[in-house]
This record gives sequence, structure tokens and C-alpha cells, in this order.
Amino acid sequence: MGIIINSLTKAFGENILFSDLSVELPDIGLVRISGVSGAGKTTLLRMIAGLDGEYSGSISGFSSVSYAFQEYRLFPWLSALDNILVASFDKAGEKEKQRATNMLARLGFSDEAMQLKPSKLSGGMKQRVSLARAFLRDADVLILDEPTKELDAALVKTIAEIISEAAASRLILLVTHDSQLDDMPAAAEISVPFK
Repeated sequence: MGIIINSLTKAFGENILFSDLSVELPDIGLVRISGVSGAGKTTLLRMIAGLDGEYSGSISGFSSVSYAFQEYRLFPWLSALDNILVASFDKAGEKEKQRATNMLARLGFSDEAMQLKPSKLSGGMKQRVSLARAFLRDADVLILDEPTKELDAALVKTIAEIISEAAASRLILLVTHDSQLDDMPAAAEISVPFK
């Protein structure tokens, strides 16, 4: 089972985002989450990831999450490559380093750029590092919140390919306003607020 949301209710004061929501999501595949700005898409993702526990009801069915936030959350003292390797949570070996190097190269990084610290990276480069880190972390659920907002069309196409590959073996929750990602086949689509 992927994600089981049971009787979820979430409010900010008098503003009720979700009321008694129950839904089951698959264990693999792409689930696209849509809705207008402020509807609660990111709040839902944060609750699923365990970053917001201020709700009633339950969210279960999985054990680990990898999250690419809208903010890049990179360690300023680490290189682009090391920002990816730190997600291993243990001593990264040569295999992990090669996987990270290959992913960054696929996302357009030169060997030199992989050694740059975040202060020397453009916004689009920071976003690609954040995405590479999320893609490479071994987790049941991959959460992508606006993953292409600073990327050009060619890079969005590459990200779409990587998402499709990852969706073959785990659940991906995607929030995006990028029309290029709208054509990707999805296992489910949900709209916030839920009807």
C-alpha cells in the first residue's frame, strides 16, 4: 500500500483546508496534485512528510520520504556534489559518489561545477542539486514541490524523464504548474481542495 489518508482534517484558525479527507494512493507511480495557489497543496505534502503534525486523522502506509522543497535547503559549506552525498546519512562510498556524479552530469553539471558551493551556483543550479539529492535518496515516497520553476525547457524534459523512470519503482507526489510535466502519464490526479 502506498499512502493511506484517513479522516484527515486540517485548519488554520477558521480556515479549513481539509475536512474528514480519506484517500488511498498507490505504492508506485506518479500522482499529480493540482490546485490554485494557497489551496493547501504544500501543506498536504508537509503533513505526508511528517513535517506538520497539527491535524486530526491519520496518514500511513509508507516508511520513508525524500522531499525536494520549493526552497533548495542546501548546506552552504558543502559543494554541489557533497550536498547530494550528505543525504546518504552514512559514509558515502564510491558507488554513491558515482551515482551522484552521474545524476549531476545528466542535469548539465560539469566536473568543475560539481565542486562549487551554493553561493557560486545560480538558482537553477541550486534547484538541480536539490532535485538530484531527492531523486537519489532511497525512500518509499518522493515528493516534488514545484521541481522545475527555475529550469529551461531542455532541463524540464530531462527532469520529466527522470521522474518517469523513478515512478516505475516508487510513489511520486508532484505539485507543478509546468505545462511540460502535465503530459506525463499519472497513476492518479488529485485536486486541492478535495471535492
